[in-house]
Amino acid sequence: MRIGVVDDHPVVRNGLRALFEAEDDLDMVWESDRARGLARELAAHRLDVLVLDLVIPGSNVLDEVVRLRMQAPDAGLVVYTGFAAEQYACTLVREGVRALVDKESDPHQVLHAVRAVARGERYLSPAMASLLLEHCVPADGRRDEPLSRRELQVLLKLAEGCDLQQAAESLCLSVKTVGGYRTRILAKLGLRSNGEMTLYAIRNQLMG
Repeated sequence: MRIGVVDDHPVVRNGLRALFEAEDDLDMVWESDRARGLARELAAHRLDVLVLDLVIPGSNVLDEVVRLRMQAPDAGLVVYTGFAAEQYACTLVREGVRALVDKESDPHQVLHAVRAVARGERYLSPAMASLLLEHCVPADGRRDEPLSRRELQVLLKLAEGCDLQQAAESLCLSVKTVGGYRTRILAKLGLRSNGEMTLYAIRNQLMG
């Protein structure tokens, strides 16, 4: 099985390489510290599974994941992240990501995830499963309102310091539309200003 890894930390990439090389059926054939052009790399290296971190400085990983799902819907994707932000987790599952593993888990969880995804199955590490149950499927039967993909994109732009005009141009939306998203984001998260959005994004490690 041919595997690619995207993570900005060399120690993580080296650790995963050692983990995969110890298995007869797994071969890590490509690695990168940036999440760009994933569909192209997937095809060029004939990857069966791609393992990537969620927050990489200089890369908009969420946008890349969405683009990859559009260009290569059958791509085997394992998100391997050092934190568990509920807004990201819910959005990733809605976008069709099959496996989520937190870096606090036993490394062998990654092996289970890679093999499950290669079989066309889903896999969640215990911590990620608990996170999704708590934030995406409440126990009382109600459904929370996690941010949509577009709302999350707007949140990140505003949290980075963009004004409505800049965010609109970056996301190819109208200023009015971005303003509407901003209003919904503030209401859903119980925030009052762009400054609080920035604090929320930092606190929940949504920004690299």
